[in-house]
Amino acid sequence: MTEQPEQFELQATRYREETLKRSDRLMDYFLACYGLTGLALAFYYNTWSVALGVGGGALVVYYAVKALMSGSNLYQYVLSAVFGIFTALFIYQMHGLVEMYFFAFIGSAMLITYQKWELQIPLLVVMSIHYAVLAYLNNTGHSLYTARPGQFTAQTFVIHIFLTMTIFFVCGLWAYQLKRFQEKLIRQTILMGELKQEAQLSQERLQKKQALQQLNEELTLRAKELARSNAELEQFAYVASHDLQEPLRMVTSFLTQFKRKYYDVVDEKGKNYLRFAMDGSQHMKQIIHDLLEYSRVGRIEDKMEPVALNEVVNDITNIYRKEIQEKKVIIHCEDLPEINAPKGAIRQVFQNLIGNGIKYQKPENVAEINISCREIVGHYEFSVKDNGIGIRPEYFEQIFIVFKRLNTKTQYPGTGMGLAITKKIVENLGGTIYVESVMGKGSVFRFTIPKMTSGGDA
Repeated sequence: MTEQPEQFELQATRYREETLKRSDRLMDYFLACYGLTGLALAFYYNTWSVALGVGGGALVVYYAVKALMSGSNLYQYVLSAVFGIFTALFIYQMHGLVEMYFFAFIGSAMLITYQKWELQIPLLVVMSIHYAVLAYLNNTGHSLYTARPGQFTAQTFVIHIFLTMTIFFVCGLWAYQLKRFQEKLIRQTILMGELKQEAQLSQERLQKKQALQQLNEELTLRAKELARSNAELEQFAYVASHDLQEPLRMVTSFLTQFKRKYYDVVDEKGKNYLRFAMDGSQHMKQIIHDLLEYSRVGRIEDKMEPVALNEVVNDITNIYRKEIQEKKVIIHCEDLPEINAPKGAIRQVFQNLIGNGIKYQKPENVAEINISCREIVGHYEFSVKDNGIGIRPEYFEQIFIVFKRLNTKTQYPGTGMGLAITKKIVENLGGTIYVESVMGKGSVFRFTIPKMTSGGDA
């Protein structure tokens, strides 16, 4: 995990602003204590003019610079110099150098809060100047309050400067180390935040993964249950349709015998009843036949063999020859490929689609059917286009449902099983089927057959 520089800089800036506010507030209290200390010493040593002039002047300069240059850090360096001035003031008021180290250490230590080692420099400069002036005056014969003339030697000067520099060096090092520590702490805080966020994301991903796994298990279980249910329904449909054929043949046979022997005996109403019964038996026979065909799709492993689709279309044209001649149907068929598939199943697909194109026409319309094929990635896509009555968009999916009819039996005879059988065959071969249609202008049924299934080039 890498650190975000923008995030670190934002946190560091925020921390510096908070540190600056706390340090400035602390310095206000500390300078007030320095001022009061100068006044107390003035009262004890009768140094009012120096305390008020030097100490008061230093405070005025500091707060003036801070107010006039609020956007700059210059006032911090002025503050460092002010600490040196107050240290020199206290030495003068107390007539000695020993106390100097105490006040110099306090001022230097207070500057650590700003976490800038550079702030030790102005304080060091002021103290060095102070020592130099004292040494010069002492060695030129002036009587000072700190030592007798001639006693502030070069060796004494060097020792005081060395001790003072040591104090300022230690405090500057503390300020530098404190700044480095805070930067490290900020980085660790950011890293901990990122780790915590990553842990939360990992926990969420784990929960989602577990939920998804549970959902997949439920879907797998539902799929198995659905597959078992479908298998049971297909088995039931197969058995039911197969077992219903014999009773239906018996009913149809007795109706035929009744018509042959007693048709001339019954009145007109009886003849109508007989016609209704025979039509119903024929329709029932067709339903059972289609239901049996639907249940057989996928249950029986049909033989895969080379199928010349143009020959299949020609065979279907011969089947509908009478209707084609009576209705003057026009069928255009492009050169279709030879595929490797169950011949009976493929024949049924084309027969259902061509038959629908012939059937679902307006009475005055001349049916025209166009059959074409194109190659797409991994599939052949076949199209059967007609100029029939068309289908509304809301029924594009429903027409492939078993027994779903959009028109009455008197308008267009049929059982509503043809497209359901077609869809099941196509999907069983690994393809898809869908329809595009405009009401009153016709429909285009498109279905795909995988090339691998067809034995073509992948």
